Amino acid sequence: MNLPLVSVILPVFNGAQTLEAALHSITSQEYAPLELIVVDGQSTDGTTDILAKYSAAIVVLISEPDQGIYDAINKGIRKSTGEWIYILGADDTLADSGVLQQMLSTVGADTKLILGNVEYTGEKQSLVPRVHHSSWSSRLYWRNTVHQQGALYHRSLFSDASFDSRYRILGDYDFHLKLYRQAIKTEQHPVIVARCAAQGTSKRFSWKLYGEEITLKRRRLSMLLWVINLPIICAKYALKQLP
Repeated sequence: MNLPLVSVILPVFNGAQTLEAALHSITSQEYAPLELIVVDGQSTDGTTDILAKYSAAIVVLISEPDQGIYDAINKGIRKSTGEWIYILGADDTLADSGVLQQMLSTVGADTKLILGNVEYTGEKQSLVPRVHHSSWSSRLYWRNTVHQQGALYHRSLFSDASFDSRYRILGDYDFHLKLYRQAIKTEQHPVIVARCAAQGTSKRFSWKLYGEEITLKRRRLSMLLWVINLPIICAKYALKQLP
């Protein structure tokens, strides 16, 4: 059986404290057809020393300034050759050595997006659940129900599109809303794909995050849905500011 190649994109900038754990979780995968692409925004904290240690496993290393995480991810995707694309943050880890094998074991011929769940680690805000259960439904109109680190994307999804690098926090949400309107075929696996730091940028709940949500929903939703969303977004922001 010929297994499809998976391209793992790992964007990093000054991630020396967590990077090695992320790299180890990738290089220890039992799934063999895998290419690792690291996009480093010219780190200055020892990240390059860790990357040198894993140089034999890194198929492509891009080291240059970027315009944010989604710009870095797009660079990695353009250099990738895999049929499937997986994106892992430098402060995240794949859940176990067999998770990619499990996610791709029964994939259908027409499937474009494979979804799993993500577990948050470390200290988190009280309203953040321990496990993010990804789903693909109209609930996307109200919140991002797909966690990027729980998703495998078929490369055809990027044939005429990419993550919008104007967004610094919610570029994946914008992309997911775009895909949902296209009615692509998805598959769901009830497994933990990755463990992610609960202190990530999207979990700081600044107004910048909710401002991006307002902007992208104005772009992706009907006027009626956007107007209904506005007070909900403001209420979410207020709730997340509570101790």
